[in-house]
Amino acid sequence: MSYKLLTDHSLEILNFLPSKSGYEKVYVLGEGSYAFIKDLDNNSKAQIEYEIALLKKFQTNVKYATLDFINFEFDISVIISVSDALKNTYKEAKLGIEKLNKTKKDFIYAQDLSINLNEIAKNNIETIKMIKKAILTNNITSYFQPIYNNKTKQIEKYESLVRLIDNQGKIISPYFFIDIAKKGRYYKQITNIVIDNSFNAMKKLQKAVTINLSIIDIEDEHLRNKIYNNLASIGNLAQNVTFELLEDENVRDFSIVKEFIHKVKTYGVNIAIDDFGSGYSNFERLLDFEPTILKIDGSLIKNILTDSFSRNIVEAIILFAKKEKLKTVAEFVSSKEIFDLVNELDIDYSQGYYISEPKALLDLI
Repeated sequence: MSYKLLTDHSLEILNFLPSKSGYEKVYVLGEGSYAFIKDLDNNSKAQIEYEIALLKKFQTNVKYATLDFINFEFDISVIISVSDALKNTYKEAKLGIEKLNKTKKDFIYAQDLSINLNEIAKNNIETIKMIKKAILTNNITSYFQPIYNNKTKQIEKYESLVRLIDNQGKIISPYFFIDIAKKGRYYKQITNIVIDNSFNAMKKLQKAVTINLSIIDIEDEHLRNKIYNNLASIGNLAQNVTFELLEDENVRDFSIVKEFIHKVKTYGVNIAIDDFGSGYSNFERLLDFEPTILKIDGSLIKNILTDSFSRNIVEAIILFAKKEKLKTVAEFVSSKEIFDLVNELDIDYSQGYYISEPKALLDLI
C-alpha cells in the first residue's frame, strides 16, 4: 500500500512547486524518496540560489498540506538535498539525505559531499596508521590530572587520561583519535594499556585514581576479567579506584553493565557519572549506575560566573547530591574566580587547569 501511495501521488507532488518552476517529472526512488531533475542553462551562483528558493518554497507548501488516500488524510513533510554536480549528481544528493537524517535537519546544498567524505576517509586512515604505530612503539600513554578536595585542601586523587605521542613527539589528545579508534580493532588495545597505566600509577602515587570506562569497555568480557583480577590483586587498595562511566546510547545488554557495577562495588570501588547535568538521561543513569560521585558537566562550570541558568542547574545538582549523600566534582575549574564560587557552593572536589593540567606520571612522582 505504501508504494501505491507513493506512485499515486507522485504527479500531485509537482503541484506543491511554484508555477513555472521547470520541474516536470518526479522519479519515485522508493522508501519515501523522490527525485526532481532539471537541466540548467548555467550553474551560476544566482541560478543555484534561485533553484534553492524554489525548492524551499516547495518544502513550505508541503508542510501545510495533506494527502488524501482511501479516505485517510496524511500530514506530510519533506527533507531536501540539492546537488548541481556535473558528475555523480545522484550520489551527492543521496549523501545529502543521509547527512540530513543524521543531523535532524531538513535542507542541504549537497555540493562536493563525496569529495569531503573521501577526504575524511583519507584522514581516518592516516589516524589509524598513527594509532597502530603508537601501540607498537609504546607511545599510547596516560597523563594524570589532580582532583582537589575542597574540604581538606589537598590533592586527593588523579584522573587517568589517555594520550598518544606521535612521530614528532607531540602529545595528542584523545579528541583527535579515540572515536576513530572505536571504529577499528585498536580501541580495545588502547583501553587495556590505560587500565595497566592507571593501576600502576595508583601504586606509585599512593593516591586514588579515577579511570574512564565506556559501555563498550564494560561489554568486553576480556576487559571485565582484567579489571576484576587487578582489583583482587590489590586488596584494600581497591577502595582507591573510581570508575567514571561515560554515557553511550548504543548499549547492547545493560544487564552486563549492572552486573559489572555490582561486582566492582564489592571490592569497595566508587562509581562516578561523567558530565552530570547534560542530556536528558542523567536521572535514568542514576538508577542504572547507582553512583557515589557526580562529576558536574564542565560546560556548566565554565559558564557558572556569567550564566545564571548554568548556576541554577549546578545548585540544583548540589542540593540533590547532598540529599542522596553523593560526592560532587566540578570539572573545568579554570580560574580562581570559578574555584572560589565552586567552594562557595559547597562542591566537594575541584578539577581543572586552575588546579593543574594533566601531567605524565614521572612528573608527579
